[in-house]
Amino acid sequence: MSGLEAVQIRNPHATLRDGMRGEKKPAGRWAYLTYPAYMVAFMGLSWWCLDRGFDSGIWIPAVTVSSFVVILALEQIFPRRPAMNTLRDWQSINDSAHGVLTGAMRPLGTSLGIVLLASLNELRLGTGVEAFWPSGWNLALQVVLAQFVVGFAAYWVHRSMHEFDRLWWFHSIHHDTEQVHVLKSGRFHFMDEIYGALITPLPLLLLGVSTEVVVLRSMWQVFNGSMGHANTQQRFPSWFHYLVSNVDLHNLHHSTERRYQDSNYSGTPIWDLLFGTFNHPDRCESVSFGIAERYVPRGFFSQLWFPFRAQVTAPQATESSA
Repeated sequence: MSGLEAVQIRNPHATLRDGMRGEKKPAGRWAYLTYPAYMVAFMGLSWWCLDRGFDSGIWIPAVTVSSFVVILALEQIFPRRPAMNTLRDWQSINDSAHGVLTGAMRPLGTSLGIVLLASLNELRLGTGVEAFWPSGWNLALQVVLAQFVVGFAAYWVHRSMHEFDRLWWFHSIHHDTEQVHVLKSGRFHFMDEIYGALITPLPLLLLGVSTEVVVLRSMWQVFNGSMGHANTQQRFPSWFHYLVSNVDLHNLHHSTERRYQDSNYSGTPIWDLLFGTFNHPDRCESVSFGIAERYVPRGFFSQLWFPFRAQVTAPQATESSA
């Protein structure tokens, strides 16, 4: 199959699958509290652990796993789409395996980024770029600024995975799923994770941002990534979608339709707004999830090998469900 034909597999006009639309269940006004209440609890606990000087090798995994358990429970009690369920999704086994593997590989990507930065250290010191970071600001404001800076790098990393086929084959593992729930937040090919972990933190490392800011911003990413995939009731005022990525924006990104799938890349929506890839959920129709024409294999080890094989032989679309 030619490269052009490979691109056409993701035809924006491909017929959508009707099997798993998973219509949303109407939510009460209380659902406006789900996101902010959980944010305060999660980020407050993270700040407390950091402030107390606990071993980050212990408290970060503990808070992350505990958060997953809480969100999983919320999905069972207050499901956003009742037709979708983590415990009834056979791909959840693969999701878990990918999550464990990518979690193990993430430090490698970050370490490679540090090595790269160290090799450019003389240039960094010569420019004095670290002097631009407002280290005297309040910690919370520094975390917000750090998210804004990282959001720019993350935007282009994520967008590149959609626009270049050789990167897309790795990222397609994350998208090839008809259900969206908390386990999907960790469903990434390990090379996808290494690529992101290598590039995304570089701006903060270059600016000499403090460890406390880096850790809290990373915990925000854990929180928002989990809630952005969580199949639990959440509601947001229309204006909020312009400020922070959330489940409504990210559900569009997981659409089978190309016009939605290739949008809402960043955890900081301003970058999507500036670069013309923002889609507001209030102005978009209900969507089904996944890839319109399936070509990602079903098995875990086959999924690991698939992107490498695709570099040599472009995959054939199939009718099998992933």
